[in-house]
Amino acid sequence: MNTQTFKEKTYTLEILYHIGTSENSIHFIFDHNTKTCAIVDPAWDAPLFIDKIRNKGYTLTDIWLTHWHFDHTNAVDEIVQATGAKITVGVNEVSYLQINSSPETVENNDTIFIGNTVAKIINTPGHSAGGICYLLDGHIIVGDTLFVYGAGHCSLLGGNINELFHSIQKLKYIDDDVMPHSGHDYGSKINTTMGEQKQGNAFLLLDNKADFVNYVNGMQQGKIPYPAHAMTKKEIKVIL
Repeated sequence: MNTQTFKEKTYTLEILYHIGTSENSIHFIFDHNTKTCAIVDPAWDAPLFIDKIRNKGYTLTDIWLTHWHFDHTNAVDEIVQATGAKITVGVNEVSYLQINSSPETVENNDTIFIGNTVAKIINTPGHSAGGICYLLDGHIIVGDTLFVYGAGHCSLLGGNINELFHSIQKLKYIDDDVMPHSGHDYGSKINTTMGEQKQGNAFLLLDNKADFVNYVNGMQQGKIPYPAHAMTKKEIKVIL
């Protein structure tokens, strides 16, 4: 299990990689001033997460979900029962959730707080019907919308390739120096920037919607290999 830590002005972002059957990346946002913590997409090992937060002297108050998929939510109810943490999820994802606990909902451009740390909500449907990203100071937690040199599939309930195209266009406006953090470590490396992804991520390079749809369909049908490394527009054109 790999761990990385990024200390910012108001918060520390800590990430645990390769958790559980699907090897999820679990994100913790520790607010310095209030000693409260938000966990993003908790799955597979609720006791590990709760103990980790308590051992640091923090209180788990919030669960932030990027989307409904089981491998991102299966520890939610156990954590809520143990801590009473509040759940936040995109408003269009509620009907898909497979949890017993009741969430609060957010919409595009809303802002939420963990202590004094602010996160802006960006609606990014496509991988799921109501997926969202959390934009913090210097970092964006993108769930499965974007991976290092890749992106999430659209094959489960609520997934839509056309919606994913429009969501990816939104991410092109994120500042180049912001670091994206995904729900899984599927790329050729862990750390990257949005600027680097804009230069080499095929999903971000495809500006034409029809080409984007053909590319994703081709991958889902096994005709196009999934990209785990940087690509160029020329390389993508040859594939298409």
